Amino acid sequence: MAYTEQLPSSFRMNAKETVDIVFSKILVANLFKDTTFVAGQTFTDKYNERGGQIYARKLGKITATEKDATTDGGLDLVHTQTKDSLVLIQKKDYISISEKCYDTVDNLRASGKSVDKVAEVVASFKEACQKKYMSYLLADPALEGSVGVGGSTRSARTAESTTVEGLTADILADREQIRTAGGMADTLIISPSAETLFLANAFKSGNSFIPETNEELIKTGKVGRLFGMNVYTSNLIGNGNTGIAENTEYVVYDHNAFAIAADIEGLRIVDARDFFGSYAQIAAVVGGGITNPELAIAKVTA
Repeated sequence: MAYTEQLPSSFRMNAKETVDIVFSKILVANLFKDTTFVAGQTFTDKYNERGGQIYARKLGKITATEKDATTDGGLDLVHTQTKDSLVLIQKKDYISISEKCYDTVDNLRASGKSVDKVAEVVASFKEACQKKYMSYLLADPALEGSVGVGGSTRSARTAESTTVEGLTADILADREQIRTAGGMADTLIISPSAETLFLANAFKSGNSFIPETNEELIKTGKVGRLFGMNVYTSNLIGNGNTGIAENTEYVVYDHNAFAIAADIEGLRIVDARDFFGSYAQIAAVVGGGITNPELAIAKVTA
C-alpha cells in the first residue's frame, strides 16, 4: 500500500501555505542623522532678531601708539579713526513638511496601531535643519570685506588621518591657528571615522582624548573632551555623504562664532478639504554662518 502524506489544512493542493496577514503592534523606528547642533553648545542663537536680515556690528580694532616720550613731539597724541564693519545674517532658507494623514488608512490598520505623524514630521524636520546647519558650517568662507556670513576656513592639512597621533596633531595645529588669531576653540565636530580612531585608542599612552560615559553619549551626543574642547561626532560628515561633507574629517571652532537665526512659523494639524483626513505641517525660515572665519577651521581631505 502506497504511503499517503496527510497535509495540514493550511496547505492547498498547489502546495502553497496560506496565512492571514497580521501587522505587529511594534513599529520599526525611522533612522535619523545625528542631532549635533544644539543652541548654546555647538552654535549660538544670540544674533536672532525679528526680521529677514540681521546686521551685527563688528567692532574695529584700535591700534595703540607707542613712541619715545623724550623725543620731539613724544608727548603728543596720535589720533586714529577705526571703522566698524557689518556682518549680515539672512533668513532665506525655507524648510517645511506637509504630510498627508488619511483617516481611512488609520481606521483600516489591522494592527490597530496608528503612527504619530506629528512626531515623525518633527523628527524629519529636525534632521533637515541639522543638514542645513552643517551646510552653513562647511560653506566657503566669506571673502575679506564682504558683508554676508560664510563658512569655515579650510585647513592647510589635507592628508587623511590614519592614526590617532596624526589626527591629534592636525587638530592641535588648527586649534593653534585659532588661538593665534585671538579666538578660543571650544568645539570639535568629528566624522565617524575620526571618532573610531579616538575610541579605538582611548587608553593608548599619549592619547589625550577623554571619552564620555555611555550614559552621557546617549543623552548629549558628546563623545568626549580633547584639550579643553567639547568633542561631538556627526554622521553628516565623512563617508556616506556627498561633496565637501564627504571629505570633511573635522571642524574645530568657537561656537560663539557660528550663528544660527531661525523662526518657526508653526506646527499644526490642518483638516484636509479634498480627502478625509488632515495634514501634519511644520515650517521655518532659517539662516546662519560663521561671523568670523578666523575662528572656525574645517579639515577637508584631498
